[in-house]
Amino acid sequence: MGGRADEQQSKVAEWFDEIRRRVVGSSRRAAQTGRRIVRRYGRRDMRFVSAESVRLLVDASEAYPEMLGAIDAAAEHVELETYILRDDATGRAFQQALIRAASRGVNVRLLYDWIGSIALPGPFVRELTDAGVAVSVYHPLVWRRPVWAINKRDHRKMLVVDNTVSFTGGLNIGDEYQGVSDGGQGWRDTHVRLDGPEVAAEMLALFGYAWRRATPYARTLTRSRRLKSKIRRRMEALSRRKGRPAARPHRAGGIPISIVGNEVLRYRRRIHRAYLRAICGAQRYVLIENAYFIPSRPVRRALVKAARRGVFVGIVVGERSDVPITAYAMRWLYDQLLAGGVRLFEWPVSVMHAKTAVIDDAWLIVGSYNFDHRSLLHNLECVAVVSDADVAVHLRDQTLADIARCREIVLATHRKRPWLSKAMQYVAYLLRHWL
Repeated sequence: MGGRADEQQSKVAEWFDEIRRRVVGSSRRAAQTGRRIVRRYGRRDMRFVSAESVRLLVDASEAYPEMLGAIDAAAEHVELETYILRDDATGRAFQQALIRAASRGVNVRLLYDWIGSIALPGPFVRELTDAGVAVSVYHPLVWRRPVWAINKRDHRKMLVVDNTVSFTGGLNIGDEYQGVSDGGQGWRDTHVRLDGPEVAAEMLALFGYAWRRATPYARTLTRSRRLKSKIRRRMEALSRRKGRPAARPHRAGGIPISIVGNEVLRYRRRIHRAYLRAICGAQRYVLIENAYFIPSRPVRRALVKAARRGVFVGIVVGERSDVPITAYAMRWLYDQLLAGGVRLFEWPVSVMHAKTAVIDDAWLIVGSYNFDHRSLLHNLECVAVVSDADVAVHLRDQTLADIARCREIVLATHRKRPWLSKAMQYVAYLLRHWL
């Protein structure tokens, strides 16, 4: 038994060494790729601004302390936007941090999604509002709003503090992201910290869009006061827009960042296009981690074309999911991707909830965007596109470390799965537009 285990471990080591050899390449070539990608994106519907620094935050153990520390250091304002906010130890930690900030005279605004945080109890929110925190709910079920609007959700995870510090990524606020030793479930996820006023202004513009379309938690205003409140919020948003930097190339010495949202109808596919162009421009590798990987036909075609021209294309998805039907729909696409040369790896440790990509040591994306129909057409999303070799290499090495713990899906084995599994996967894929 010991010899067989050693042999298997040796094969895994050889397999992983082969992946590293294909992915890790020349930094000079990566820099050239990065400059070309920035130029290409800068011409279209992406605006690049400068960040003073960018820090990748892996899992809750790195992200939550940074976020809570930023809130505790706030002097002027805090804007927190999240899809899920839970009444658990993690949620209480953020609640108390927001209350402490408000008690210092900081202008604090909290925006959460009604569906995502539907289990949030009233007393939890009233403690916030009683302390002076402005709380709004995105698209609650109210009589004035059309029923179809309930399908439009705010899936963003953003935090902006004092026009200087910004966070975005895939982490909601709940105990499931904490490590098992801390009482959580150890969900795998990635956030990013962005320092600099230009990036904060971009994030505030996205926050303002959702805030103006959200509903105040306590609807006790009269009709006339509602109108005045609405006008005041719009004037505040206009004043923030005036403060945004004009679209221009990033400053020399700064890190080029593009904060990409999909807040209006004509920009719904902007994040989708960002991914698509980067995949088409890849020369050495494409590494993606995504929680709900049901990509559109153009993305699937781009991934296969990249693999066939010699690019290493590696996709990390979860072996299990918090939305099981989505996992079935994902697996229906494995055959097509594997046959095209794409490498697929299933994360077996916990729920894989990250939404990241890194290409050619030059370009990376971290945010809330999933490769599914909901992120494409229904949800408000936010991603940070970064062109920086140091951060890209950090994300590349982190993704490779995750791959080393994964189980690779082999085409021949996948095709031998039971017919019942195939049927369930096909039915789930047919329902992908409603997942």
